[in-house]
Amino acid sequence: MGYLIDMTVERVTDDLYVVKHEMRPGWYCSVLVFFGEKQIGIVDSGFEETAREMILPLIKEQGRKLEEVDLLVNTHRDGDHIKGNQVIKDQTGATIAAHRLEAEAIPDVDRVLEDGEMVVLGDRSFKVIHTPGHRPGAICLYEEETGLLVTDDVVCGTREDLIRMDKEIYIDSLKKLLTLDAVTMIMAHPFEPAGKSILGGKEIEEMIEASIEIAENL
Repeated sequence: MGYLIDMTVERVTDDLYVVKHEMRPGWYCSVLVFFGEKQIGIVDSGFEETAREMILPLIKEQGRKLEEVDLLVNTHRDGDHIKGNQVIKDQTGATIAAHRLEAEAIPDVDRVLEDGEMVVLGDRSFKVIHTPGHRPGAICLYEEETGLLVTDDVVCGTREDLIRMDKEIYIDSLKKLLTLDAVTMIMAHPFEPAGKSILGGKEIEEMIEASIEIAENL
């Protein structure tokens, strides 16, 4: 499922690259870059250096122009997901989008998202799924055509500290994800028990169910 290009970038499919910024040994934060035929979409922006030293150079290395980046979707408000926003905005002019309940905490949001809304990243269409629990306005993105599910920090496994709302709210969000026909799931971090960020097949259900069980035992 994808192969390693170098220490920081993994190509999942021909049009999807995952940029991994190591935060400490064995722990990284991921940014997704979707290369469409004429436009480029990004999910989260990492830190300023993630954007400046990794995301923008990747786009140039693919022979693309920075102004082709038209949309940056923030999954939630945490710093390791939004601190690169301004760098990307300044260099590309992209629209920044986030859920209504996160938008007030994220500078320079241009587009407010709601549950069930569709967003286009590259040439792919994703449904916005409101999944509170980690943050009030945390979202997942689901591409029904391919079964790609982007969960970011929503499915957080053993990281009990990341459940920042009532655990029942969090569990309900995860149960919502179990109703989807997900083929590939991409998390922002290598959460345990999976220990990696890109999952496929039965690994997806196992990771979500493990996260639910961990939350239920709190």
